[in-house]
Amino acid sequence: MQVQILGCGEAFDERFPNTSMLLRDGNFTALFDCGYSVPPRVFSAARADEIDLIWISHAHADHYFGLPAVLGRWWEEGRTKPLTILSQSGVLDQIRDVLEYGYRTLAARFQFPIDYRAAVEHETVEAHESRFSFAPSRHAVSNFAIRVERGGKSFCYSGDGMFTKESAALFEGSDLLVHEAFFFEKSAVHADIGALLEMAKERRVRGLALVHVQRDLRRSGDRVREAMEASGLTVSMPEPGDILEV
Repeated sequence: MQVQILGCGEAFDERFPNTSMLLRDGNFTALFDCGYSVPPRVFSAARADEIDLIWISHAHADHYFGLPAVLGRWWEEGRTKPLTILSQSGVLDQIRDVLEYGYRTLAARFQFPIDYRAAVEHETVEAHESRFSFAPSRHAVSNFAIRVERGGKSFCYSGDGMFTKESAALFEGSDLLVHEAFFFEKSAVHADIGALLEMAKERRVRGLALVHVQRDLRRSGDRVREAMEASGLTVSMPEPGDILEV
């Protein structure tokens, strides 16, 4: 499996697109989150019929407002391949709404069927020869982290928020964890980088990628890099276009 970083930025970062990535494994491709600045990256990275599944972690604009443009272009380019959209049930309702608000009546004209699948804590979803599991983080709105198991490999993505005991358990022994790393502070809505690095070590995470770093903190970069180097982990702070092996 490989993960291609499409965006690594936080909600209001002028330098980097919103955090988003593609997971590729053989003939399977999944898109993780699709905020308002992500569509051009999707168009450049994947064909209209290439992506099989879209995961949306939570209903904030920098994580799902790009969907009307992406699905609209796929319709325009004649996609007929079925698509799975996976998220919390309440978020699925908001996805349907944003598609309608973005381009009224367009979704009714899609030539490709959409299978909306609900993510539920403590339950798994089997789809596309993969196993998907979920756990909540601590964020301003309900956010789910996700674990993907496929072909003996495991990939985890946090979405936004400080990890919880449930999401930390979800990340146990993962081959690659992509986790938001907003700043060095205890917070009710975002991850503390120091605590995140400690958790990843305790949970035996094999590879860690830090995304969604607060824009000024990332711009200077020294404090984050020093913490990464001192952690003893295999850890990176990827940029758009980077390919991470799982």
